[in-house]
Order: sequence, then structure tokens, then C-alpha cells
Amino acid sequence: MAKTESIEALLAPSLRVSRPVAACARCRSAKIKCDGKLPACSACERSGKATSCTSANDEFARGKERSYVAALEAAAQRLQKKIDAARAEAASHRALSGTQSTTGRPTQRRKISGARRKEASDVDELVSDFGFLTVNATSRDFHGFTSTMSFAKLLLSAAAREELPPLESRGLPPRYAITPMINQYLENVYVLFPFFSETDLMSSLSRIYHESSAISSTVTPLDVWYVRLILAIAYASSSQRKGDENDKTALQHMSAARGLAGYVLHPGSIAGVQALLLLVQYSLVDPAHYDPWYLVGMAARLMVDLGLHCEPSPETKISKSALDLRRRIFHCVYALDRLVSMSLDRAFSFTDDSASEVPLPESATDPSSSQVFQHSIKPCLYLFDIRRVQSAFYQSTRWSSRSQWPLATAATYASSVSNDIHAWYSTIPSTLSQRHLMLFNLERLYCQILVVSPNQRVPASSMTDLNKELVFEYSAQYADLLQPITQDVGWHAYLTFADISRAKYVGQKFVEVMWSDFDRLIKTTHAIREGSPLANNAPLDNGQRAAICLRKIIEILDFARHRWSMPEMREKFEQESAVLFSRLKTRQMELETAQYPSTIGVNAPAATSVGYGSMPSNIYPDSNAFPYQGSTMTQLPSPPINHDPVQPDVQQQAMLTPPEDYHMPTMYPMPQGSLPRRSYEFYGGRS
Repeated sequence: MAKTESIEALLAPSLRVSRPVAACARCRSAKIKCDGKLPACSACERSGKATSCTSANDEFARGKERSYVAALEAAAQRLQKKIDAARAEAASHRALSGTQSTTGRPTQRRKISGARRKEASDVDELVSDFGFLTVNATSRDFHGFTSTMSFAKLLLSAAAREELPPLESRGLPPRYAITPMINQYLENVYVLFPFFSETDLMSSLSRIYHESSAISSTVTPLDVWYVRLILAIAYASSSQRKGDENDKTALQHMSAARGLAGYVLHPGSIAGVQALLLLVQYSLVDPAHYDPWYLVGMAARLMVDLGLHCEPSPETKISKSALDLRRRIFHCVYALDRLVSMSLDRAFSFTDDSASEVPLPESATDPSSSQVFQHSIKPCLYLFDIRRVQSAFYQSTRWSSRSQWPLATAATYASSVSNDIHAWYSTIPSTLSQRHLMLFNLERLYCQILVVSPNQRVPASSMTDLNKELVFEYSAQYADLLQPITQDVGWHAYLTFADISRAKYVGQKFVEVMWSDFDRLIKTTHAIREGSPLANNAPLDNGQRAAICLRKIIEILDFARHRWSMPEMREKFEQESAVLFSRLKTRQMELETAQYPSTIGVNAPAATSVGYGSMPSNIYPDSNAFPYQGSTMTQLPSPPINHDPVQPDVQQQAMLTPPEDYHMPTMYPMPQGSLPRRSYEFYGGRS
């Protein structure tokens, strides 16, 4: 039977512990047994040192107290201190609020503790270290109390290449003064990248200029951002050289809009992605101040953060207009990301496999009656189609692996992609504007150069003779079409930094292929297909054509020097092609010596000299030779076919370019063991 304790023992328990947690300091130094009695041990009481016994003070760290009772007492004291401090703070807040209600003074913001400020600083530092990682959660949790850094400041600081010049702040011009520039943007840029509603833009203009019953207080920073950025893009597109009137006006609008960045560039919202896409478009026409690749990469990550790369589930309740806007934003981000990344030879922000189920926007394919007086965005569908083909090929050949393909596999895959390009181009209707037809023809030539040019999978040493000839022909035609556009300001709305970077890529591939088989490419002659812009010119051998192509590419790159003060693109390409130019000049002089042995060096015609500074002005067609305002083009010319004048009976090599009556096949057969590829259904083929 258990021993029962008396009532007195329970009311007055002994404070002696059977086994103390730790001896006091005096007993430990004297090396005597300490009974651990509280509040002082027996040895300290006998020696009159009860007040100095360590069990009665706070010498031990938290969690290492001599007994559980002491630990509970210390915890109770700490909690009581916190309660007292909280009560005092609450009382002071009530007194302060009562004083402010009577005096009418504004309420002061609550001070942020040092620990929380340090936490916010750590988060901002982590975001800046990771760069492209999404900051949706951190931005919303810490918005409002960090005044030194925000998402907009972080974005603009990281993307800035050069600070905007200090300009006088001016208000918006009158409505009639900005209407032509707004229309220029809508006709040239918006129809290709419709990531916002034209109706919303007109509503913003009405609110800003008080053209409706809306009062001025309803004007939001996003309204002003839209108008300022669109005007900046339009004026920058119309500028011919850095520092002219249009360039200064564009910088004034951009400087005014930058002050609103903190209000509109927010992650976690569709409006924030739309505002960022406008900044991406501006960076393409002003790359001297902002890096387009960083901005479009951030836009892609915000888009993925919102889930726009995935279709909503059928159970999700979403309006038709909201769903269509999601699709338009996704495809615009996709098209811009592919455009910038491919032109700079960099990786994509996201792969095709991660966003392959988003259909094209229905508003572009089937406009409603409410859009009768709005601009048709149907051209964007053809642009979205070709971006898918470009993206799949670029990712497969540049970034999926660096191992070389067998020749048969590479030829089969390149042929299938080339067929996709022809199928897409055959669906483009002739009813589009002449500018859009020319734009899509340049896209076709660039795609063909991309397919047949050397890459990591197919180096130049493994290229077939046909591919080398096609690189020569496509590059010559690409330079012939793009060079006059750089000289005509009416076309500058379509001319961006990406187009100039593409021209540099074309020139580099042209030089690489020329060096890989110089003698054969120079000695081969080609017949110009009827209808080509070069068909009416005097026949030139490939040595002259190569020199002219290099010279035109240099003139295209010179646009960056005049427009954005970026001469390094031209200077680098001049250095890369200088030896090839010298060899072409030497060969041409040898031909002149063979043809005119008695007059060489005396009466040599000026048109035979090839060089950077001696190229005759009449070799290149004037910009008026490409007015693009004549009769409607049903199909732009294809590359010339290979022709051997010495052996005319030899069967000519089949061209990859389709004829006029080309129809898109339903499926391209692929041999067993070849690479997998997507089966594309182009919008033009469905309509």
C-alpha cells in the first residue's frame, strides 16, 4: 500500500531537490557537495553567503537553470514584462489617436522594428541575387514599408544600360497632336502584338482629356503609362538618328512615364504584365537605355507566375473576353521572347513543352460586331504561327544538346522544317498590307537562313553543297530587301534592335559559309528567277554579289550607329569580314587583268573596285526602287534556282521554295528513326 502524505507536507513542500541540476558557483569552486536547496543551498546558508548563492540570481543562461521551478519563474517574469510593455504601448496609441481626432493632424505611420527591417532587407537582397526568379509572394508581403527598394526600382535598375538624360518635364500634348502617333502605333505595332484592348486605350485617352462624363480623379497611373509609352514608342520609331527632335520627344515621354513605374509595374497582376510589355517594346526601339532581353525575360516569368501559359480548367468560371485576353498576352510574350532571344543568340525564358496547349485568341479569328471600327489584329496570327516553327527548330538545334546529328537525320529534319516554313508562307493572303507582306517575306528568308546555316548540330564542315548555296542566295536576298528599309523612315516603325541583330547573324553565317567553300561558291553562277528584284539588273558573278551582300549588311548595321550610337556592331562585323573582302577584291582584280590586260590600272571601270571605302554609289538600288506602294503582291519572289550554263541538260537541283500554287500538306512523312517534330496547323490553312 502506497504511503500517504500529510496535509501539512502537501501545503509546505520541501524545496530540496534529490539531485540538483548543477552546483552553485561557491560549492563548485570549493569542490563540496551542493544539495541544491532553494533559494540557497545549505552550505551557503551555514557560511552566511545565502544572498550570493547562484541559485538566487540569473547567472545561468536560458534553458540551463538549476531547476524547473527557476526556469518557470524566469519565463513568467519575461512574459509579464512583455504584457506590461504591450499595455503601455496600447495606452499611448489611444491617447495619440484621441489627440489627433481633436487637432486634425494626420496619423503617423507605425515605426517598423529593426528586426522586420532587417528581414525586408534580406528579402530584397535575395531577390536581387536570384535576378529572374519570380518575386510575386515577397513583393506583396513586403510592399508598403520598404522605401529603398521595390519591384519597379529593381527591374529598371537591372535593365538600365544607360541613365535617361535629365529632361524638362512636360504635360501631355493636346489630343489632336498625339492622334497621328497613336494611330501609327496601332497600325504598325499593335496589330502584331495586341496584348491589351484597343477599347481600353481609347477609354484611357477619354479620361485623360476629359472627353466623357468621367471626372479627373478617375484617371489612373496606368492610363498615363499607356499613353506615355505608346507615344514614346511611336516617336522613337520615327527617329532617324540619335538626338533629333523625335528622339528627344520619345525620351521626354519615357522620363515622364518612369516616375509612374512604381504604380504600374507590379507582379501578380495582368495589368503589371501589360505595362511591362510596353516597356519591352520601347527597349526594342531604344536599346541604348534598356536591355530588351532582361525585360522580356522578366515579363515571361511574371506571365508564368500568373499561370497564363496554361489554359484554365473547364470548371473555372471565366468570361470569354478575359480568356481571350489571357491568350493574347501569352502569345505576345511568347513572340517577343522568341524574337529577342533568337536575335541575340540566347536561351528562351521558357520552353515550348511547358506552354504548348494555349490556343490562338478567338477575337483575332472571329471579330465581333463591337470591333468593326477597330484595327484588325489578324496579322498577329501569322506572326504567332511562324514563331512556333522558329522556336522549335532553334531550341532543338541550339539548346537541347550539342552532339552532332547524322547527316541523314539532319537533312530530314531540316527538310521538314523548311516545308513548314513554305506551308506557313503559302497561307498568307495577298489582302494584307504591303508592309506586312514585306515583313513576312523577311521572316521567311530569315527562317530559311536559320534552317540551312551551320549550327551546333550541323557544323559548317558537315554542310551539303546545296545548303551552302542556299545560305548564299537567301543571305543575298535578305540584304537586298532589308537595306532599303533602313534608308526609308516610313519603314522604321517595323525596324527594331532585333532586326539589326538578325542582320548581323545573317552576315556572320554568310562569312562562315563563304570561308568553308570559297572557290566553289565564287565560281558557281546562278540564274535569277523571274520576278526577283535583281532580275532586271545586269548579271553579276558571285564574287561581285558576295561583295555587295557584305557591303549592304554593313550599311544595315550602320543604322545602329546613327540611330542608337552603337557602332560596335558594324565595327565588329567589318573586322570579321575584312579578310574576305580583301580576297574578293584580289579575285576581282585578277579577273579584270584577264579581261583587260592592256588597260588594267589605267582605264579600269570604277564599278569593278570592291572595298569598304570605294564601293560605287550606283551599285545599290535607291530607296525609291523599293516603294512598296504599287500593285498588290500575290507572292514575293523566291530564291533563285541553281543553273549551270555549261551543262544546261543536267537536271537541276530541286528547290525548297514552293511554287505559286503550293498547297499545305496535311502531314509530312518522316523516315523511321528520325527526330520527332510537331505537326503544325497554321491559321491561314484553317481560314
